[in-house]
Amino acid sequence: MASQAFRLIYPQQLANEPVINHLLRQYTFTVNILRANITPEECWMDIHITGKAAEIEDAATWLKDQGIEVLPLSR
Repeated sequence: MASQAFRLIYPQQLANEPVINHLLRQYTFTVNILRANITPEECWMDIHITGKAAEIEDAATWLKDQGIEVLPLSR
């Protein structure tokens, strides 16, 4: 099993969208939300994904396609 942590930086227009829910419906990995800050000024979330490496990579691409900035975090 692979694992990777990311910081997701959302555009304001996605702040109320169920992005993580959509992500979990498309992939079979586990997501742990480490911390988040959703305010009118900024929207970001740190997550840790555990699963197949190819799915994690695909998920990062999917998130970017939604307009979310995906930054790898070191743990």
